[in-house]
Amino acid sequence: MTNQIARSFILEQVRNRGILFGNLLPAFIFIICSWISKISLINNPDTVDYLIKGQFLPISLMMLLFTFSLSGATIYLADLKANKTYHWLKRTNVSPFTYYFGMGIGVFLLMNVSLVATLLAYALLIHISLPSFFIILLVCNFVFLAFYPTSFILAGIFKNGNVAQSMLVPILIIFMFSITMPAMFLTISGKNPQDYYIFLSWNPMLYLNDMLQYQLNIIHEMWLSYGQYAIILLFFSFVLSLFAKKIYQK
Repeated sequence: MTNQIARSFILEQVRNRGILFGNLLPAFIFIICSWISKISLINNPDTVDYLIKGQFLPISLMMLLFTFSLSGATIYLADLKANKTYHWLKRTNVSPFTYYFGMGIGVFLLMNVSLVATLLAYALLIHISLPSFFIILLVCNFVFLAFYPTSFILAGIFKNGNVAQSMLVPILIIFMFSITMPAMFLTISGKNPQDYYIFLSWNPMLYLNDMLQYQLNIIHEMWLSYGQYAIILLFFSFVLSLFAKKIYQK
């Protein structure tokens, strides 16, 4: 049953080509920007390399993660709640857990396909070793686990998908630019951004960005180890899941 629900969800998303294209477009725009930079700054390969590794690639991955784990999922779940799908499920043999778990698998698969396509596209522009490729993909999935329960929390707060969509823009700005902008300006000013990471440790995107910079040889060591990042992200996922269950089903 879970596989059927996941398959149905994926087919539904693929059929809504306009929505799917709109969700993926922001992330893929930075791939286009990377190509333009690569061509226009052909005499400054180091600058282009740093620009792609330090800005374009991280932002693309963050946009994809936000789209699948928060934006698209929140809007979809908010509409399900507005349509009283939870009450409708009680009349069937499908438990709410089975339904939402199947949906989560569908989101997980769509996200990973998009992540692989994005990393392959960037691999044409910069060097990404095979081990780094899989490590980046793995950490992205841990960040997804940390973020995904938040979509249920937000969907439980917002009345419907339209309200959720309008509120997700400032949330996106907070999550993304609280990481990218301080890191950029602190680096420019000659300070080590990792000295200030403790103040941003609430944001799962921090761990993704730090790992990316390490894997792409921008920095020589990460703020914390992979194991510590995994524990922190799984802790976020567990705690948020407890709140998500109470808030979304109330």
